[in-house]
Amino acid sequence: MSADGLPARVPAGRQDLPRNRAGEALSFWTDMQKLLSPEEIAVSASGEGSTNRLPAARVFADRAARLRTLAEGHAMGDFLLFAARLAQAQQTLLDRRPPAAPPDSAWLGRCRQHGMPPLDAQGAPLPADWRDVLLALAAEAAPHAPAGLQQAVGELRAVPAARHEAVARAILRADEQLADPLELALAPLAGAALQVLWTARALALQPGDLPAGFEDSLCPACGSHPVASIVRIGDAGHGVRYATCSLCACEWHVTRIKCVPCHNTRGIAYLNLEGGAGALHPAVKAETCPECRGSLKIVSMEKDPMADAFADDLATLALDMLVDEAGFHRAGRNLFLFMP
Repeated sequence: MSADGLPARVPAGRQDLPRNRAGEALSFWTDMQKLLSPEEIAVSASGEGSTNRLPAARVFADRAARLRTLAEGHAMGDFLLFAARLAQAQQTLLDRRPPAAPPDSAWLGRCRQHGMPPLDAQGAPLPADWRDVLLALAAEAAPHAPAGLQQAVGELRAVPAARHEAVARAILRADEQLADPLELALAPLAGAALQVLWTARALALQPGDLPAGFEDSLCPACGSHPVASIVRIGDAGHGVRYATCSLCACEWHVTRIKCVPCHNTRGIAYLNLEGGAGALHPAVKAETCPECRGSLKIVSMEKDPMADAFADDLATLALDMLVDEAGFHRAGRNLFLFMP
């Protein structure tokens, strides 16, 4: 903190910072929050509403609408508009699918008892029609895809099914060791197809089907990593934070001012983007942890009621650059941004 009590400014340490369309260089600052005692954390966590939230039936359509809004005047507007079209295609495919059957009640009971995800993404077999969904999604998105992706889509049907499956497995297991240019180009489409399939399965669940109260770093429904966390308003309880799954869009409660990946509560700091006129994306901050050196974005509906964890993460990639400069690694996974 500075002598006048304001948040300390942290230099980015590089001259080639990203700029907005007004030509303003972006900077970032850290807001050191008061350290909560265990007792305060427990009090703030009590009575905060439902522990888990299932995805909305129109989750992809809502995401597409948010991406279109964020694209207006954005330096990455073309990319965000393509992401919006891909999300809308996901909704079209989700709407066409018959309702998924819920898992066996005995299996759900064992998962609740032992804190296991009932829709395990890492160990479960791929759905039988997963490649059909991939090809259908590619056909919907291809006319709007960037040139490089259009070429990959054109080669998609000629790629052996086993190679498609290897890409899908790498994504589901967070293995991400793909080096082949074609596989890297197709990975966002494969990730989008997997999101449709696992979100459809999650919609067949009831909130009580999921393990509750663990505040884990992984999704209680499918075991995948979060894309970000979101502070909700309205029926979820004002100011309640949930981590948002990168795969099935389920959400699970995580106490405020707590590192989602490692659960540390000491020394947590928050960084955001700032231009000449103030915060450029006030609804999004990066929560950084001095223990694991991880950074996961926290998106606030208190700042913007239309905020979406997945969409707002894509719109703030410049924040990831600056967080990296500060020595933290990105902990959130966005399946539209497959990283080798």
